[in-house]
Order: sequence, then structure tokens, then C-alpha cells
Amino acid sequence: MNTYKKINQYQYVCDTDAPIQLKRYLKEKYAYSSRLMTRIIREGEMSVNGKPCWSTDLIQNGDKIFIQMPTEHVDLVPNTGPLDIVYEDDEVLSVNKDAGVVTHPTKSHGTDTLGNRVAAYFVATHQPVKVRFISRLDMDTSGIILIAKNKYVQHFLQSHLTIEKSKKFYTAFVNGCPVPKSGRIDLPIGLESEDGIRRKVMADGKPSVTRYQVLETYGKRQYSKVRLLLETGRTHQIRVHLSHIGCPIIGDPLYNPMVQDLGIGRTALHSSEMQTTLPKKGNITFIAPLKADLLALENRLKSL
Repeated sequence: MNTYKKINQYQYVCDTDAPIQLKRYLKEKYAYSSRLMTRIIREGEMSVNGKPCWSTDLIQNGDKIFIQMPTEHVDLVPNTGPLDIVYEDDEVLSVNKDAGVVTHPTKSHGTDTLGNRVAAYFVATHQPVKVRFISRLDMDTSGIILIAKNKYVQHFLQSHLTIEKSKKFYTAFVNGCPVPKSGRIDLPIGLESEDGIRRKVMADGKPSVTRYQVLETYGKRQYSKVRLLLETGRTHQIRVHLSHIGCPIIGDPLYNPMVQDLGIGRTALHSSEMQTTLPKKGNITFIAPLKADLLALENRLKSL
């Protein structure tokens, strides 16, 4: 039986001082797009005070608005696999992704991705929703990934019309110790070559900003545990910035010339926290504990 009975349902009480068009009210206060409202009226349900309406209708203070999103279905091939759920409600699913798992289907990973596992979970729990990723991570990176359960939530989180941009924090174990121990790396990043995947700091690259704070050092500052906050979201941004300042991430095959990975076997990077705002829940923080391999690496570093 579906525990989340109110998936795709929204109810509001108009609080405007003067009559206003429904579409303007929903757009300005709740970040609904005109395209989504049109789709809701055609394929879902929109009513005011229990009566069907058009988005151009005038509403006034005290009017009760009800919205039922169009019915959807799981759109990826379900494939059961481990799923470390951090949080779930009517609007989102947040999971702590394992390293080595691809986020969404690609040509080389058709059905063995996190997206396929989420699809299997939605089918098993009878949730009629598509898999809509709000955040993604590289295959080797573990941590928080957020999935929206309807088009409105996806648009709300990605438009930033009414809310502050989501904050994403990472934890990395690096060679050396950044100096100073906290700061802001503001260096543009671009592709090293047109036919490659490596990025580098370059004058004509895209603006890229990473904030960092050293949490702990090991072995006479030979290694460090660093907390990072992304202000921009460029590909490989954290890896490139840390490597550029002389503190590459342990185990990073692309940007760490010090090949010793201390037994981690992958890039020691973890998406540890996300702060955002949801339409129903308001401000919310998702926390993803470090995975077992990173905890083991931390214990090895502490013993140095």
C-alpha cells in the first residue's frame, strides 16, 4: 500500500489583498511555470473552492486552491539493488549513493544504475512517479543525491525563483594541507583539450568557486580531511581546484600525481550534506554519513 497518499497534490489558501489572476499568483508565490499550469489543467486537476477553473481566472483572499499533478509512471527499467535512503516524503527521495554506482543510465550502463534502483523502489512501494534527479555525482563519488517526485518539485528546486540556491557540502581526504586552513578558491576551469575529459584552471575557463575548511590533519599535515562548499557546479570542480592548490584528493586517478591511494581504491570524495527548500516542507537539510571505505581510510590516516 502506498504510504505517500498525497504525492502530486497541493493545496493553498489565497492570501492576496486584491483579486489576482490564478496563474500570476501561483507563479509569483509558488514558482509554477505557465507550461506546467497548462499541463495540469489538461492532464491533471486544478480547482478553486472545489470548482474547476482556468489559470486566467481571478482569485481573491481566502479562496482555496487545489492542484493534482498529472498521473505519471516509472520511466526507467526497474533493477533491484542496494538503496541507502536518507530521507523520503511526498515530494522527494534522498539517497546516500555508493561509490562505483553510475547515477543514471548511459550507453555503457543501461540498467545497472542508481536510477534503475530508484525505479525498482518506486514500483515496489506503488509510487506513480518518474525518476527526476535534482543532483548527480560522478561514478566514484559517494553521498547525497536528491530525486524529485513530480515536475513541479523539479522546477521549484531548479528555477530558484522563490528560494535561495541549494547548498552542497562535500568531504574530501587530500594529500597535504591547504594554506590557509579555510578559504575561497576562485579560479576559472575549462577543458584541457577538446577531445579529452580532464579539466584545468585556465584564464578563459568558466567561473568556478569553491569554499573549503580543513577539519583535521594527519601524519604531521601529510594528509587532511577537508569540508567543501560549492558556489558553482563545474564538472570535476572540487578535484581540479584541490589539485591546483597542491592538495589533490587521495585516490583521484585524473588529478592526483601521487598514485598511492592508501587502500581506498577510488577518489576519496563524498557529498556529505545538502541544504535546500521544498514546497511543502520548507527549509531542510539532508545528511549522508561517510561510507565504510572512507571511514576505514580515516582510521588509517589517524594511525599515522
